[in-house]
Amino acid sequence: MMSADFAEKWTAKEEQRTAVQLFGPDLAKSPNVESLIAAMDEAGVATGILTAGLSDPSRTKRRGAPSAEDFLSLAEQYPGRILVSAAVDRATKPSANVSRLRELAQHPAFVLARVTPLVEQFELNHRLYYPVYATAEELGIPVAINVGIPGPQVRSRCQDPVLLEDVLIDFPKLTVIGAHMGHPYEELLIQYMLKWPQLHLMNSAYLATYMSPSIIKFMDSSRGRGRLLFASDHPVIPAKKALDAARALPISEEGMAEFLGGAASRIFARGLGTSS
Repeated sequence: MMSADFAEKWTAKEEQRTAVQLFGPDLAKSPNVESLIAAMDEAGVATGILTAGLSDPSRTKRRGAPSAEDFLSLAEQYPGRILVSAAVDRATKPSANVSRLRELAQHPAFVLARVTPLVEQFELNHRLYYPVYATAEELGIPVAINVGIPGPQVRSRCQDPVLLEDVLIDFPKLTVIGAHMGHPYEELLIQYMLKWPQLHLMNSAYLATYMSPSIIKFMDSSRGRGRLLFASDHPVIPAKKALDAARALPISEEGMAEFLGGAASRIFARGLGTSS
């Protein structure tokens, strides 16, 4: 969820033109919390994770965006319905990022750190991100890392999934979630998930309709169940549209249950007040 002003400014940028064309007018829409909860209810979503920037609240407000604290307040207002994540938005401030991550992790509703390499164009295994990975590993907080070809017209090599191996080797106790599906590297990511038990994949900003047959087969296999997580990236893709597409996948009831919440409930157990 983002403010209307921030959404309009973001979608107006020339470098976002391809993303806006790809995702359509929903990309620029900005729901308030009431409409967000209503959208979740309509889609049958019990719990959603809202993402803010990792920067301090004063900086995010200057940019016209909600802060992580704003979202944590909503989590308290809607217990069990909203969890919170924060994305690194100033990779060149590693010490500040570590301090903020420690601060936010004191709240039980904070469940996820995010790294979006396309934004600042640092490779996902760049040394600037390593303090965040190390701190998240220490705190037991999962990290979602965007992988694959991004929609905006920026360099894609910073999100090459091959770079994940450095992170997985250097932080063996860190739970890593490949975000935005990783297309067109699905076959590689399947091999990595078979090799690295702490690696997962989620289909944020990627309709399940377009999942590759190999991923669909893997997520319903004995070794693949529980490794794929559903995510809509609402309002980029509205929750109901994303969930309708997910429910149409030709997988077993057990595989579907894992995809639509079973795996996430274990990974984000701290925010749900349950043990993993």
